[in-house]
Parts: sequence; structure tokens; C-alpha cells
Amino acid sequence: MTVLAEEAEWDVRPGGPVFAGAVVCEVIRLPVRLGCHSPMFEQNIWDLTVVDGIPRFFSPARRTFDFTKIRNPRWWTVAKEYLLALMAPEHEQVSVLADAYRLPKTLITCQQRLEWLTRWVNWLTEQGVTSLSEVTQEHCDRYLQHRSTIYDRDGNVLRDASDDTRMMAELIPRELAYYGELFSTDRYRDGFIPRATTVIRTAGNTENKTQPARAELQQPLLAAALFLVQKVAPPAIALQQEVERHRPALGVPVVPLAERTEAVAETLRQHARTGEPLAQTSPDGLEYKICKGWDPADPLFHVSLKSLVKESGTGGSAPRRDWVQPGGRWEPILPLLEQTLAQVGVAPLWGRHAAVIDRADGDGQVPWTLPLFAADVRALIGVVRTACMIAISALSGMRHSELCELPEDCQRPPQQIGPGRLRHRLKSKLIKGQKHGGVWDEWVVAVEAYEAAGVARQLAGPDEAHLFPQTLNFSGRYARFTEWVNSEGVRLGLAPIPPDPLSLRVLRRTLAIEIAHRPGGLLAAKIQLKHLSVVTTEGYANRPGGAQAKFLAEIGQSEQGRNLTLTLQAFRDFQEGRQPAGPGARDLVSFFKSVESELLQSAAAPQIKHSDQEVINLLSQRAGTLHLGIANYCWFIDPDKALCLKLAQAKDRSRPLAGMCDSARCPQATHHPCHRPVWASAAANSRVFIGKIGRSQKAEKARLTAEAERAETVVAAIDAALAPATGGVHGQDQ
Repeated sequence: MTVLAEEAEWDVRPGGPVFAGAVVCEVIRLPVRLGCHSPMFEQNIWDLTVVDGIPRFFSPARRTFDFTKIRNPRWWTVAKEYLLALMAPEHEQVSVLADAYRLPKTLITCQQRLEWLTRWVNWLTEQGVTSLSEVTQEHCDRYLQHRSTIYDRDGNVLRDASDDTRMMAELIPRELAYYGELFSTDRYRDGFIPRATTVIRTAGNTENKTQPARAELQQPLLAAALFLVQKVAPPAIALQQEVERHRPALGVPVVPLAERTEAVAETLRQHARTGEPLAQTSPDGLEYKICKGWDPADPLFHVSLKSLVKESGTGGSAPRRDWVQPGGRWEPILPLLEQTLAQVGVAPLWGRHAAVIDRADGDGQVPWTLPLFAADVRALIGVVRTACMIAISALSGMRHSELCELPEDCQRPPQQIGPGRLRHRLKSKLIKGQKHGGVWDEWVVAVEAYEAAGVARQLAGPDEAHLFPQTLNFSGRYARFTEWVNSEGVRLGLAPIPPDPLSLRVLRRTLAIEIAHRPGGLLAAKIQLKHLSVVTTEGYANRPGGAQAKFLAEIGQSEQGRNLTLTLQAFRDFQEGRQPAGPGARDLVSFFKSVESELLQSAAAPQIKHSDQEVINLLSQRAGTLHLGIANYCWFIDPDKALCLKLAQAKDRSRPLAGMCDSARCPQATHHPCHRPVWASAAANSRVFIGKIGRSQKAEKARLTAEAERAETVVAAIDAALAPATGGVHGQDQ
């Protein structure tokens, strides 16, 4: 649809519009698909679906810029000039503007800008303003106040608007001032720029509003998602394929009425012999029957006569209500139909003989599904697909845009990186911060996320080029997912999912926190999540108190809580006779004994019961010295005793050097049950390599033998410390 502008009489810029006669896609330097044509500046509806390489998540419905939604035609050209200036900052007439942006805005950003601009100028129209030259600061303040509150349809206040909403309500009027010199039909009066408020000045320094998922949500959520992917998906996919195979076939020959009736009668006799229930009418089918005059009290109301005819293989039209009435076509077999119904009953057609699987809670086995209608099968496939989204997002950190771009061949071949060790990767497009069209990249993921991508590929169908639909609508999908888990999932042993809000951003944020907890975690999070471009990273690093500093502060606070939890667990292990091992074990045991002694002394007072918090208060000072190694705990109390600092001759003695830790010799290192698998794996791997070394490599063999013996010694020490106590309440000191 083409709409031409008619506002020449309003020109306020000599020579008319700067972009007059311009080809939009040429100005913004975006490619057009072969055989398509770019919209022209004069058109008041820009069809940008012709642009090649637009990210999939930017839906086609949003790729059309409709300026006619602005009620005052005088402002159509203003809007077009404003958006082109945002997308083409290098244009000779734009680059000279003092307040213009220097980096181009994307189509997605400009589509959002157009929506906000439309709201602003239409509000001005409602206030009786017909020219931008009439706009005052009072108008801007009133509009900001108007957008700061959310109302219902009756005008009642629902809630305060978000910070982002208030920010955009202030930003759009200001940006029109930035580009006023460019506008040819209307502009603010000379020198007028709407005042900035704290919303604009602090928008870049606010804390991250996306909070990580609570553990009470994360555990049942991931457990349910992985259970669906690993246990429910295989039989669900097979059932989906069975439903597809039984769709009505075209061109089935219609047999004479007598033969059709006899075929249906034989089908009924077959049900009577096998005891197989007749097909039940779906809820939608029941509503249709009521519309056609069926009585819900009719014994045949719940029988799917259409399925019965299809099962007989005779073709023809679906049975009507008058067929099963006296004088109807099925009058000869009506007694047999009623008798068979009374004998076998009805049930949904699909999933009647479902295989049994282990319950998620380990409490026996149950059929993987109850009988389903065809619509229920489709809904279940949608739930499993959502489980794949959750698993991939939670375990890889992919953004919404990156999930949408996952191609059908996204699973890269696993890479062997050691004996029994495989590295799994998923391929997708990185969109944020990249040039138009994005760039291909790979994510290293856990095997569970890799398998979820394989399941999503099967669910997508053979004709789909991507794993997930163009419009994810995660909020709606997640609502149906939690509804299924909290109802049908209970039968399968799944824990209910609490009603916490969840988004893909929350999953990404949660993974970022989890990765950052580990040694070198900040760098690992940046690499894994493709979180920041180099320019952005430098910007954050040079802004004290900015996003990077806030992220570090959050990590520090989380690490403090984690260290207290780990120290408390080590103390509880000590109380139960499971001693720490390693060179620093004696000092740690002595400290735990002093804490226990203090608790026993305070317990002498009447009516005192020790809580975990009271114990944590006593352990907090020691917990502040805890640093996590890959295979040990480092209690960094005295820098002079730190072996890593001595070996490195480090000048900075504020924290240990985890990369140089030799916990088998350092007097401040301890080994706990959680570290045993790491040392056992190291010993086993060393022994494997020793067996493959030739006779000429004696030095290498000696080195590996020493490493294997050291690891085996640590494993033996941990096992000995875990042995039942033999002398005293808590066993002998190590």
C-alpha cells in the first residue's frame, strides 16, 4: 500500500526535505532481497520486509513503518526525517547536527521509536496542539506524568509505569529537539529543548533490574524441563507421528450404504472382542454437537461417530445426529452400538497403551501419559518444546534472538578433548552488538542442552529450517508449561513450580551468577554469554560505579553467602565424624573444636537452642578467608604461609593465586568429600597416559607417575578422613 505525502504547504526548511526523493534502503545502507524494491521517502507506509538479513525474532508485522497512525499529517514527514536521521547518522546533513547520535540505530530500535513518537504527537493532538512550535515544558511535564501511571479501560489507576516507560516518555520529546534543524515541515521553537530529569541522567547507572531465579524456582524448573526432554519427549514424538499418519486421507472411495453400515458393525464387534474403548468426542466436538441439537443426556453424546466411521475404513461424510435416531441410516446397528458402548465405554483415542517410565521422584513407575485427544497431543508437544527452550537457555545463556536463530543443523559434531571427555557446541547467530544480519558463532554447552537441541529439531518437523518458531512468546509458553507440570507433572513425580515470574533474561542472569562464582568466573561468563563487545567492556571498565562495578559487587556479596554455606557444611561434616584432609586439616579441625566448645559453654544456660545462624556467626570470620580451588578449599589466613605466593614471589599478597595452587603441600589447603572425584579422575587419567608412553620417554613417565601417586595419596587421605570415628567423639586428628 502506498500513501503519498501532501504537506508541502507546511515547509519550514528552505529547499524542502533533505531526504526528498531518497530511496530509504539506500540511505540506511541495508540490502534488499532480489526482486524486491525499497520504499521511497515520500511514501507514508514503508514496507521494510524487503530488507534482507533482518533477525528472525523481529516479526514481519513490525517491519512495516506506518506513519499514517499519526493523526496530524503535518507530522508524518517529521517522523520520517527523524527515523532516517537515527538510522543514517553519517548522512552529510545529519552528521553536522551537534546533538545527533553518531552510531546508527537498528530497524528494531527505530520501530520502537516510531511507536513512542506516535504516542507523543497523538497526545499533543488530544491537547489541541497543532504545531510543534506550540510545545512548552508544561506539555512535556504533563505527558511524562501521564505516561508514569498505568490506567485500565475505565480510567482507574492500576500501577506505576516502569522506569523504561518513563525514560522513553521523556527521551522522545528531547530527541525531536536534537534533530529540529533537519525537519522541513514543523519543529520546536528556536532554543527550546525539554528539560532532562533524573530518569534520563540515572538510567545508565541503575542496578540490574533482572534478578536471578530463586533456588526454590530453579531446581524444580530445570528438573521438570530435563525430565520432559529426556523421558517424555521420545514417546511424545512417536505419538505425534502416529497422529500425523492418521490424518484423514483424501480420495478414499465411498462404498455403498449397506456395506458401510456392515463395516461399522464389524468394527463395533471388534471392540467388543478386544475390550478396547470407543473413541471419545473431544471437548470442542461436544460443543459442536450441542450446536447441532444433541442432547447431553444422550447415551451416544460422548461417542465420536466420526472416528468410528474412519476406523471402519469406508470413507464418506461424518455421521449426523439423525443417523442414530429411529429411521436413521444406522438404525439396524443402533442396538449393537449401544450394547458395545455399555460394554467397553469411551476414552480419548491417543496414548491409550502408553509405556511406563520411572517417576521423577523415584517412587515407582507410571505410564508416561494418560489417554489424550489430538488437541492434547499438540499441546503436549508444545510443552516439550518449551522444555527444550528452558534447558538450552538456562544451560547456555542464549538470548531470545539467539534462540530464534538456531538452525536445524545447530548441533556441531562433538569434539574429543580427552579420554571420555567430549565438548558439545551449538551454532547460532549472534545479533546484539553486531552488524546487520548478525554473525555466526558457537556456544559451548552442557550435554543436556545439546540433547535438548536434538529433541527440538525432531519437534520442529522435517520442513523447518530452525528449531523454534519466529515468534517465541515465551511468557505464554511458560504459563502453559507450569500449568502442565503442576497438574499432569504431579502424576509423574515432578515437584510443583512456584508462581515466580520467569523470562529468558532471568535464565541468562542466573547462569551469569552461577558461572561468576567459580575461579576466573567473570572472564568465563563474558566469553560464554557473549555478554559484552570490546568497546562496551572498555566503557564499563572506565566508569567507576557503572554496570561492571555493580556486577562485581553482586558477585562479592553472593560469594560471601556461598562461603558461609560451605564453611557451615564443613563444620557439620566435622560434627558427624567426617574430617577434612590435607595439610591444613589440623588447623581447621582445631578451629572447629573451638567453635564447638564455645557452643557447648553457651548451651549450659537454660532454654538456649542453637540455630544455623548462631553457628554461622561464629564461623563468619573463618569463612571470610575461604577461596575455592578446583580441587581444594584454600583458607587464606596468613599470606606468609601461602605456598602459591612464595613460588610466584608475588608482590600482591591480598589473595591467593589459584592457578598456582599445590594443595597437596600448602599448609592452608584442605580437601573435602566434594573434591574426591577431581583427584580420583586425575589419578586415573595419569595412569592411562602412563600406559601409552614409550620406553624412550622416561622423564615424562616419571613425571606422570609422581602426579598419579600424589593424586592417589590425596584420595586415600580423603577416604581415611571419611572413615567412621575410632577414637573420641569426632575421631583422631589427621
